[in-house]
Amino acid sequence: MRFMMSRDAACGVLVCVGLALSAPAVAQQPTDWPRESPPPPLPAREATFPPYEVRTLDNGLQVVVVMHHEQPAVNLRLMIAAGAASDPEGRHGVAALTGQLLDQGTSSRDATEIAESIDTIGGLLSVGAGTDLSFVNVLVMTDSFELGIDLVADIARYPSFAPVEIERQRQQVLSGLQVSYEDPAYLAGVVFGRLVYGDHPYGIPHNGTPTSVLGITQDDLHAFHQTYYAPNNAQLGIVGDIDAEA
Repeated sequence: MRFMMSRDAACGVLVCVGLALSAPAVAQQPTDWPRESPPPPLPAREATFPPYEVRTLDNGLQVVVVMHHEQPAVNLRLMIAAGAASDPEGRHGVAALTGQLLDQGTSSRDATEIAESIDTIGGLLSVGAGTDLSFVNVLVMTDSFELGIDLVADIARYPSFAPVEIERQRQQVLSGLQVSYEDPAYLAGVVFGRLVYGDHPYGIPHNGTPTSVLGITQDDLHAFHQTYYAPNNAQLGIVGDIDAEA
């Protein structure tokens, strides 16, 4: 059975539709969804911070010792108040490359000896640089504290910046940049930084660019180290099973 609509009826339907479309839209009232307030905060608890001491040595180095005896371990962190924001003009990436090379050889130890020194005592060693600081971090058991502090001192004061290590680390930086340039999130961050900070160092990736990294020389690394790696531009934090006198 076929349904047939007369011409007049069809016209009437079209008129109704047209009137409906031309009528002003009526805003719908928001649905009254149930709303819940966040839970109230828990009662305030008294925080007990471990005892600590802050001392400034004769050479200007500030030492912060936090005595925490729950585990027989000590964490040492030397922080230098200079990072990528202190890169020389046109030499972006110097601070980052300097930080990466700290544990790749000193005047008395090569990279292998440094790695073996920390591995044989079951410790951890990390170095690097951020935007506003560079660091050397060592975690050792309490009975290896003397070796830990010796490593921190040697790495921070006497990096060799051997040409072969410079080139090896340079290639790692360049490979990392190549991978990062395929990441939309990284590119968005780079563009955002440039829009916000312009030509200020904050607006430039702390690892530099391929062009700037290729232009970094051994002299650039030595100059950056001699300028900023000074005791009166640093702070040494020591946390763990140790006392301030030690």
